[in-house]
Amino acid sequence: MVLYQWQKFKAEISTPVVTRTYIGREATPYTVVGMSAYKVSVHLGQHRVELAGTYTSSVDNISQPIYNTRENENNAIVREYLYHGFSTEHGYSDYDVYRISVDPTIRYFKGTLIETIQADYSAYTDNARNSDGYWYVRGAKVNTAPNYTQIPTQSTKKDLPITINLANYFSDPQGDALTYSVASSNLSVATAIVSGNTLTLTGKDIGSTWITVNASDGEFTTTQGFVLNVTNTAPTVSVNSPNANMTLYENDVFNIAGSAADVNANQSVTIYGQVNLESKFVMGIGLSNAPIAFSKQLKFKGGRLFDGDIGVTRNLTDGVPHTLKIWAQDSDGGQSPITERAFYVVPNRPPILTVDAVQPSGIINTDKFKISGTASDPDKNTVTAAYRLNGGNSIELEIVEGKWAFDITLAQLQVGQNTIVVELMDSYDFKVSKTIKLNKNEVNTPILQSVARYQITPPKGSAKGILLFLERDEDMDLEVSLSMTLVGEQEQYVILTPENTAPMPNQNNVVEDTFYYEATEPKNNIILKLSTSRETLDINHKIHLISGVVE
Repeated sequence: MVLYQWQKFKAEISTPVVTRTYIGREATPYTVVGMSAYKVSVHLGQHRVELAGTYTSSVDNISQPIYNTRENENNAIVREYLYHGFSTEHGYSDYDVYRISVDPTIRYFKGTLIETIQADYSAYTDNARNSDGYWYVRGAKVNTAPNYTQIPTQSTKKDLPITINLANYFSDPQGDALTYSVASSNLSVATAIVSGNTLTLTGKDIGSTWITVNASDGEFTTTQGFVLNVTNTAPTVSVNSPNANMTLYENDVFNIAGSAADVNANQSVTIYGQVNLESKFVMGIGLSNAPIAFSKQLKFKGGRLFDGDIGVTRNLTDGVPHTLKIWAQDSDGGQSPITERAFYVVPNRPPILTVDAVQPSGIINTDKFKISGTASDPDKNTVTAAYRLNGGNSIELEIVEGKWAFDITLAQLQVGQNTIVVELMDSYDFKVSKTIKLNKNEVNTPILQSVARYQITPPKGSAKGILLFLERDEDMDLEVSLSMTLVGEQEQYVILTPENTAPMPNQNNVVEDTFYYEATEPKNNIILKLSTSRETLDINHKIHLISGVVE
């Protein structure tokens, strides 16, 4: 509301308007001489009107009125007075008749000042007596300070401006135009500028600052302040992979992919991953204001998840849900909500390797003994077996119906300790091994008797008869035996007698024995046994060649 200064006066009643009109002259029977002044009094209600003057000429000489009063003539209160005058023209005294007319209207005028008050423009009738009996005079407009409504606490982000219309928070009672000035108590946190009615606040760093706003109408200034908080908007994360509740098997790749975003400018954003309560690992780094893609491939093997060669988990239990957590964190400490994905694992169990009791045997280097065992996999994976002797090359083993075996000759062993490592590996590269340790002692004991057995394998799988040729030193003491049975049957040896013995051409003291044997039916387990002996160590006879045919 616009107010004005009003002066309040006492309303005085003014003197009524009186008019004197000359009517005429009448003769008077007597003469009045010697009067020098006149005074006429007229009473109207409580008001008294006086006419006074001096005798300036003979026609103006007036004495007291002698006529009676007449009232209410022509809607006016009229009193007629007869004044005594002296006329030299006539040489005698007579009466001049005048009419005194009094306006009955009551008129007021501005009296004594009582007080000065403030009111709106049309509160009173200006320069007049008002209904309350007082006389009011309107003066200059009254100016007061602008009003304001409190600006609430504001929030913005780093490098993100916000605007406030100050016209919504300041007003002037007199409707005067307002001008504004602003200030920030901490320019490192936020800046404040004003243009017209618009206040612009721009965050610079995380924190709080006090914003002061001044509004002026040109004479008075109103000031208010409020808090501006510059906050950090946490980044967000969107996960495209993996799906929830997936199951990982041995050597499966656990693909983690998605993107992160941060609306704050010029911030570094790091995307983290974590499995259960294990150590977190980094999946991506980028700058804000643009989507930041991330991708990580973890491999499940041996019951653990690996990032390349680095394990990111310990052994994961089969049959229980595990939790993958993904979140993003910016350089100002803002952290996104954590996105979780449950997953399960089916760890690969190690293959099972057994080694039968090893019973080394033999006397000479050509003697051999068997090492055997079993191989299996609880997950039904394909397995391969191999062995290494004394750190040598790996030699693959054949697995038949879950069993494996290989021969070791005494010549392969070194004098002292020998190590044989048998390895079993499944199709997911899970490897187990058994280590066999053997000691070989060098024993130089003369051998006077020996027995050698040879397995004869017929080309057709079985044979009924055999023709044998044996070249040997002539003086060698040799016994030849032959066993022809079916596989699985006990060996049954028959001593063979040479069909013929003849010297070998161009070889001194070397003969060739010819043997023939025929069974009653074809056999598939044919073993030739040669037994020899010598009386002294200096005898060194030998067999030069064994050959023959089967039928």
